[in-house]
Amino acid sequence: MRGLRFRWVPILFALALLGLMGAAPPPDGDPQGPAPATPDTPGRPGVMAEPLTQTEGVQVPVILDGLRYEPEEFNRIQATLNRWGIHLCFTFSRNGTLHAFSTKEACDRFLQEEWGNPPIAYPPPVRPLRVWIEGNVVRVEPADEVPPSGSLGPQQLCPPPDPFWSRNWEHIHCQGWELGVNAGGALSDLRQVPGPCAGNWNDCISSAQAATGISQLVMWEHINFQGNYLAIPRGWTAPDLREFNWNDRASSLYAQP
Repeated sequence: MRGLRFRWVPILFALALLGLMGAAPPPDGDPQGPAPATPDTPGRPGVMAEPLTQTEGVQVPVILDGLRYEPEEFNRIQATLNRWGIHLCFTFSRNGTLHAFSTKEACDRFLQEEWGNPPIAYPPPVRPLRVWIEGNVVRVEPADEVPPSGSLGPQQLCPPPDPFWSRNWEHIHCQGWELGVNAGGALSDLRQVPGPCAGNWNDCISSAQAATGISQLVMWEHINFQGNYLAIPRGWTAPDLREFNWNDRASSLYAQP
């Protein structure tokens, strides 16, 4: 996403002139910078959060651009940012804390420092895919890759991470139908992948697990890798995506090597 940094400059500059955001993060300083403010956080000049019109949202505290927010407060801020077309990157620290970043650069830097991961590849390299179904398990991998040895194993309550397959489940706690994506698999439109939700996997993933042999499993809320996105580091299991407001939300995903 080479053009992302330059696209953010006029957005942040315009918002600063309008008095709707604080100063943009310094290019050589703390990548997080000041977080958006709400009417309940006096002394933090920034985004004026609007009331929520729905009950959906994160259920755990979030560290947004370096500052901690309780769930209700963060949900109000995100509603405002989404209305402005500002999409956030979500990921986890090693202690399980949910982090969000308003720029891809800050998110990439956190993933590198916390996990040693490379930057999120964007756009993911879309390659021809091979798809097949074994019972209630759907497997997807690049068509030019040699299938890995071994199997996904029997269904059980959140099995250990697999070296090859990043797994996504229909229900929480790793239950129901399973979508396994091999390293390098970039699914730009989950409506095209056979699955249990109206015949496909769009808005169907309730728990997810990144393989130990990849850097991160990235899912986007819209097709063609658009909108807010969640990066699950290698070997990490998210047994209940409702906690992070990502239940039945993913429409495209990429198992980044």
